[in-house]
Amino acid sequence: MCVLLAGCAPASPTAGPSSSQLPSPAPSRSGFVRKPPVIRTVYPARSATAIIPSVAVHTALDGPVRLSLANPQPSGAPLVFAVVSRRGDWVEVQLPVRPNGSTGWVRAADVTLAGVAYRLDVQRSEHRLLVYRFGTLVHTYPVGIGTTTTPTPGGTFYLRELLKPPTAGGPYGPFAYGLSGFSNTLTSFDGGGGVIGIHGTDHPELVGTDVSHGCIRLRNADITVLAHELPLGTPVRILS
Repeated sequence: MCVLLAGCAPASPTAGPSSSQLPSPAPSRSGFVRKPPVIRTVYPARSATAIIPSVAVHTALDGPVRLSLANPQPSGAPLVFAVVSRRGDWVEVQLPVRPNGSTGWVRAADVTLAGVAYRLDVQRSEHRLLVYRFGTLVHTYPVGIGTTTTPTPGGTFYLRELLKPPTAGGPYGPFAYGLSGFSNTLTSFDGGGGVIGIHGTDHPELVGTDVSHGCIRLRNADITVLAHELPLGTPVRILS
């Protein structure tokens, strides 16, 4: 399946494994394996994963259907939303559609809810990505962002899908996350709809510069760490 990312070179990645399917962390040089995360009942964010083949999105509680989204997604990844709020049998979710920031309501019976421990902040002016876990900064990475003519859009999005390109040394690197957001300047790119992504690169020397068509580029070692840690539905704030 094609990756529909605005700021990436042509490629044909397939849906990647979820974080729970990826290999366990390797032992450290001291021979110890990192301890499993502490189980918590309160999370800073929540995700909703579809459990039916097609999810109807309503404009309001018991309102008309705005659109229906297929599960799984065209890439093969499960249909996942970021949760905004919940009221009784309804869940307000952020939608992976234009315009950026769109929300809608889905029936709670059509999804499963899960806590999300992480949050990503992309500081465009600093060319860096900050990774928070339960509100604590755990990683800081340099990133490449969009150029002045094809800028990385600002706003709050979420990780929509995790894809594994066929060639780890290609333009996407070993992993590519598709976001719920879209380019504000490109309505299509390489046959796709201009989706923004976070992925690796075959030009690590350009990380830290304005280089892409809107996507966020990391060094391959850094995106590999994130692919092992970040679940779908993780919030992504793209800041100035």
